[in-house]
Amino acid sequence: FMNKNRGYEMNLYALVEYIKVTQLKESEVAPDPTLSPGSTWVDVTGNTDIRVGWKAEFAGSWTFTAPTDQDYRNEAQAQKWQLLNVASNWLLLNSLGFKVETGVATPEEQALLLAHKQYSIAVSDIEKQSGYPTNIIWPVAPY
Repeated sequence: FMNKNRGYEMNLYALVEYIKVTQLKESEVAPDPTLSPGSTWVDVTGNTDIRVGWKAEFAGSWTFTAPTDQDYRNEAQAQKWQLLNVASNWLLLNSLGFKVETGVATPEEQALLLAHKQYSIAVSDIEKQSGYPTNIIWPVAPY
C-alpha cells in the first residue's frame, strides 16, 4: 500500500528465530541482517494473518502456521524444566537445605529456603493455572 505522507510503500518483515516468529516490523526497507546464525528477517508483506509466536518453516519457501495446543504444552514443559533445573542448581550451590538441617542457617537463609520451596512448587504446578498452556503467569525466582 502507499503511505500518503511519504509516498513510500511499507513492507512487513518477520524476524524468524530458529523456527518461530519473534518480532514483526513495518519498514520501507528490509531490516539489517541479524548477527545470530539462527535468525533471519523474512519479507511477509501481504500476510495479514501472521503473528508473533507462530511457527516458521522453510522448504523452498517460507510457511507460517499458528502454534497448536500441543506446541504450547511442549514449550511450557521445556520452560518448566529449565526453570526447575536452574532452581535446583542454585539450591545446590547455596546449600540452604544442609544449613537448615545442621542448624547453622541464618534466619535470612531459612526464609530464602522457604521462598525457594514455594517458587519450585509454583513452577511445578503451572498446569493448574486457568490460562495454561497458552497464557501462563510464570513465578518469579526469589533470588
